[in-house]
Amino acid sequence: MKKNSYTLLSVAILSALYSTSSMADLKAQCLAGVPHFKGELVNGNPNELPVYIEADQAQLIQSSRATYEGNVDIQQGNRQLKAHRAEITQRQLTSQTQRLVHISGGFDYEDNQIQLAGQDAQVNLNNKDTNIKQAKYQLVDRQGRGHAEEIELRDNYRLMKNGVFTSCLTGDNSWSIEAKEMRQYIQEEYAEMWHARLKVHGVPIFYTPYLQLPIGDRRRSGLLIPNFGTSSRDGYFYAQPIYWNIATNLDATFTPKYMSHRGWQLNGEFRYLSPIGEGKIAGEYLKKDRLTDYKSDNRSRHLFYWTHHSSFLQNWRLNLDYTHVSDKRYFSDFDSAYGSSTDGYANQNLRIAYYQPNYNLAISARQFQIFDEVEIGPYRALPQVDFNYYKNNLVHGLFDFKLFSQAVRFDNDSALMPTAWRFHLEPSLNLPLSNRYGSLNIETKLYATHYKQRKGRGEYAEQVQGTVNRVLPQIKVDLQTVLASNKTFIKGYTQTLEPHIQYLYRPYKDQSHIGSKRNNAYLGFGYDSSLLQQDYFALFRDRRYSGLDRIASANQFTLGGTTRFYDKTGEERFNLSAGQIYYLRDSRIDSNPDNSSYGRSSSWSLESNWKINDQWRWQGSYQYDTRLDKSALGNFTLEYNPMSNNIIQLTYRYASQEYIDQNLTADANRYGQDIKQLGLTIAWELTDNWAVVARHYQDLALKKPVEQYLGVEYSTCCWAINVGARRNVTSRQYQAENEIVYDKSIGINIELRGLGSDDHKGNIEKMLQRGKLPYLQAFSLY
Repeated sequence: MKKNSYTLLSVAILSALYSTSSMADLKAQCLAGVPHFKGELVNGNPNELPVYIEADQAQLIQSSRATYEGNVDIQQGNRQLKAHRAEITQRQLTSQTQRLVHISGGFDYEDNQIQLAGQDAQVNLNNKDTNIKQAKYQLVDRQGRGHAEEIELRDNYRLMKNGVFTSCLTGDNSWSIEAKEMRQYIQEEYAEMWHARLKVHGVPIFYTPYLQLPIGDRRRSGLLIPNFGTSSRDGYFYAQPIYWNIATNLDATFTPKYMSHRGWQLNGEFRYLSPIGEGKIAGEYLKKDRLTDYKSDNRSRHLFYWTHHSSFLQNWRLNLDYTHVSDKRYFSDFDSAYGSSTDGYANQNLRIAYYQPNYNLAISARQFQIFDEVEIGPYRALPQVDFNYYKNNLVHGLFDFKLFSQAVRFDNDSALMPTAWRFHLEPSLNLPLSNRYGSLNIETKLYATHYKQRKGRGEYAEQVQGTVNRVLPQIKVDLQTVLASNKTFIKGYTQTLEPHIQYLYRPYKDQSHIGSKRNNAYLGFGYDSSLLQQDYFALFRDRRYSGLDRIASANQFTLGGTTRFYDKTGEERFNLSAGQIYYLRDSRIDSNPDNSSYGRSSSWSLESNWKINDQWRWQGSYQYDTRLDKSALGNFTLEYNPMSNNIIQLTYRYASQEYIDQNLTADANRYGQDIKQLGLTIAWELTDNWAVVARHYQDLALKKPVEQYLGVEYSTCCWAINVGARRNVTSRQYQAENEIVYDKSIGINIELRGLGSDDHKGNIEKMLQRGKLPYLQAFSLY
């Protein structure tokens, strides 16, 4: 639940655009300009340690007073005070002896936390209480310095009157805070100020009668990182998060946001952590959207988000993931941390489960909020009950048994669609055999499903068969082996060959009576089935449809394999996987030939990863459609990463129009063109002070950019400024078919550093993840 917080002092804060290595250099440079504690740190209570005094002259008056003059040096544990003149008085108070030091004529004081130079001081040697006049101070081993007319040093706080504070190094007066009174709480790691003024190069730019700011890592209530700028969609905007540290396990953030084109939006997030679970509740609310491009009679826009995960009573688990928005265009019109327009839908799921070593039981509810304009949306599953049972090493340890069963009710918002109960039973028995040469798994499985269907409520709802039974046996034989050799065409490398052969048989049964015949992009096939995306690993799946409503017949061999290369240290440097399904008979779900397997074999699938060296990595995948006799899918990533977060990445993505259209359901709109996208991402620390992030994604088919971003940051030890410009494809209501709409935005952020212990750490990774097409790291072979 850690959350970094900054108060009114942080008029604008941002950490971005530099990596660990460069910031290590910057941090080293900054810390080189501050004093460091010398000598060996003395542990224990310093007030109980002996006091050592050296001076050119000393005058002792019995046991009550001592005066020292000339190069006075007083040490106690980690404390050291040097002065021209010091007078120590001692008197007996009941059972304790009080010892006071009076300093005059100037002095220098230091310990493991602070260095001070002042004119006059009084120090209580019993409890470290110190009063100082006309003092200058510098924190030890961290940034922070200033001066004050009077300073009180106590065990748990420091009080400065008419004081000044800045985290800039000596000679740098970029910014400072002046206050009539400053009180720093050491253990709690925060400071309070009264009548505080923020100055930039000596010019006052901000005043507040009261100010509270952190001086460490502990969470504090106050203002967080603001966000402001301009956008062609929102106009000028300013969002100011307000953080509330409710308790050690509770906190909340309220973020009012003003947009000149839209009005005020109120946002909030509440986080909780308890013995039975953790979660987050968030909301966004705009009472009246003034955006002229938004065409709706209801101008109120809102979002509700709730996620919760808990474990209770040892074996119970509860998971909730719920997102709801006011309208289908919400994520197209607003940048939100709780969803994206590229998802196409919002999840609304609830699941409670009970776990035992050999079985588990789960009760759940699932539905989706669809953002696309469709007449009929997907089904909701409410309720759904799943039961799994596992038992291994049966019959002299030879067989493994597994049972999956499910009961679920499907309903739809459309009165044209049928509703149904589905009861499914799926036992399987597996014989795993293995030795040093490889493994052989022989599995038998039975799909037994019973449907009770009811016609939709609407006048024009189609007739459905009330009861449907489907029983399908399955047998699968899976053979894998690993062959290794160090006699390769690349000297010093070991190569493995890992052939993989699978035979799958499942008889055909007509399933056209299950569900509705009104197939569209979201209904898919049946109640919860749709075509699975194919890749190398998908070739060895049992089924080519997700869900249980469509189980295609199978009489097929899958042939595939992987080769890997390892260097002398045993590190994997390269792999290549290839495979294809060969159909002995067409794979069918009904009499419609469009739902049969494509030709006598599937597409060729290839995947590869290559660690060229410590700086260069390559990843790619490719599919060749044998039925279309052309390339269907392809993508690659080439990344240069010489150090830390310095990155240059080139990506390419391809999908043929025919492949896209043949995987859409009957009523879905045709895509109409190939997908060809080329992307370039650069994140580079030019120096310890300058960093840049640039991103460009180009749609080669449309000959238009999809997203462009350029961010530049200048960082110093005590402040940083970032300027970011972004242009990305968006959408608006009633736009023309071939029209491309862009949103353009510019943001400027300023950070005052030195208030926390991790101020030199950048957020370049967060910057790379922003946008519709975020940065994806090339696959690592480690």
